[in-house]
Amino acid sequence: MEAALIRLSPRLRAVAELVPAGTAVADVGTDHAQLLAWLRRHGRITRGVGIDVVEGPLRQAERTLSEARVQGVELRHGDGLRPLRAGEVEVVVLAGMGGARMIRLLDAAPEVVAGLRRLVLQPNTDWVAMRRWVMEHGRLQDERMVEDRGKFYVVLGVEPGAPEATRWSEDELVLGPRLRRERPDPFVAWLRHERQRVERALARAERGRDDAARVDELREHRARVVAELER
Repeated sequence: MEAALIRLSPRLRAVAELVPAGTAVADVGTDHAQLLAWLRRHGRITRGVGIDVVEGPLRQAERTLSEARVQGVELRHGDGLRPLRAGEVEVVVLAGMGGARMIRLLDAAPEVVAGLRRLVLQPNTDWVAMRRWVMEHGRLQDERMVEDRGKFYVVLGVEPGAPEATRWSEDELVLGPRLRRERPDPFVAWLRHERQRVERALARAERGRDDAARVDELREHRARVVAELER
């Protein structure tokens, strides 16, 4: 019987591409363990640790690994990075959760973060806060954007340790320092999508007589996006 074929979504494929080859990797919030199973099946990592705070996904992860005949991945029940020992893995992945939660989990395990070669971060929300944390706690090695089923995602490859040599501007925090410099196609597509989204939100806010601060915030964001598109 052949092993089950593992396919990654465009979002998870972008995450996988930022995992350095030949490393030991922990996936925090591993869910069904598809990422670690794919990385092991393709010989990208030496071993994996899948962590989830909910037992249900871990049972599904066990089925994923069994059906795909993947060895070298250990599953652990626990919150965030707490189930890891300092120096146990070289890479930690946090993907598919809110940026604010990611920051809390990282700040709760500084001894683990300090010993890592790389963090791979894919926040679903709070991109600005996540970039600010990166600026203050490490160096940005890679920044990508991917579109997956009509939604846009940012993926960050970070070397923990010494903070960035220069402070990022507000435009860089909102839009992404490397994305602004490299301007990949998904980033330009996101800018167009974001312009339409914020224009609709601004129209609703103005019709609904939202508070002035909210209207000003939307106008400022629209101006930033439009300026970036025309740059």
